[in-house]
Amino acid sequence: MLLALAAASVYGAVPNFARLAFLNGVPALETVFYRTSVVAVVLAIVAIVRGESFLLTRAALPGFLYQSLATLMVSACYLASVQFLPVTLSVIIFYLFPVLIILAAPLAEGRSPGLARLGTALLGFAGLIVAVGPAFEHVSVVGLVLAFLGAVGCMMQFFSGRMLSRHLTPAAFGSLVHVAIWPVMLGLALVFGNSTLALVDGTSPLGPQAFMAVGLVAIAYLGGYFFHMSSVRAAPSSVVAPYFNLEPIVSTGLAVFVLGEAMTSNQWAGGAMVFAALVISGFLPEKVRP
Repeated sequence: MLLALAAASVYGAVPNFARLAFLNGVPALETVFYRTSVVAVVLAIVAIVRGESFLLTRAALPGFLYQSLATLMVSACYLASVQFLPVTLSVIIFYLFPVLIILAAPLAEGRSPGLARLGTALLGFAGLIVAVGPAFEHVSVVGLVLAFLGAVGCMMQFFSGRMLSRHLTPAAFGSLVHVAIWPVMLGLALVFGNSTLALVDGTSPLGPQAFMAVGLVAIAYLGGYFFHMSSVRAAPSSVVAPYFNLEPIVSTGLAVFVLGEAMTSNQWAGGAMVFAALVISGFLPEKVRP
């Protein structure tokens, strides 16, 4: 529970810093490419210092491929969806993932989450709908599909992270996964950046705020990913998933202080619903299978 809450809290800072980077001239997918690079290197150093193995056995390979695909879907599809949809609608669709995890738990984990846990997940999701205040005008089918693929990718990330953690530590497999998706993220950054990387392109030098924002994105994502994978190593995905409803509430709160955005009454009400779901989840009895 503590690892999941830590992951959600740190992840919640990422969109704000990414938005800050964008406002200072760095496209979103380029920022994702830089954070992918930093995570691959830093987690590799952590694993090497700890003497952890990077060996991908035959048994670990399916989980590795599964986790790589999931991480790529989350990194690319979710951010791309906001080019076609209002951000609020993209957020609502993406944060279907805790409900998807609980619905998929019987198949993926061979265990039923129970009606009480499903109810708390739905309460948290309902709180998200209230908090972000959906805007349904000008809906794009492409955007809807991309946001939903991001949610599916996030669901896959939870289950594959638990599978892979049976064979490798979070630092070791996290580094390998981000090395695997690195060429794809570079290609996407170049395609959507007109074959250039704004941060290193000398023709239009960016200010120090751009570098700072990209660095903060990388640091926040690094911490969030490590806590995330550690949480699913410690407990089944359906147990930790509801706690990730805290993430968009943290994002909204930070937006007030970092970007100067205002909190509306529906955001306060929705945040209270999510908080209630988190508290209820913490008191539900759970038998964790090793």
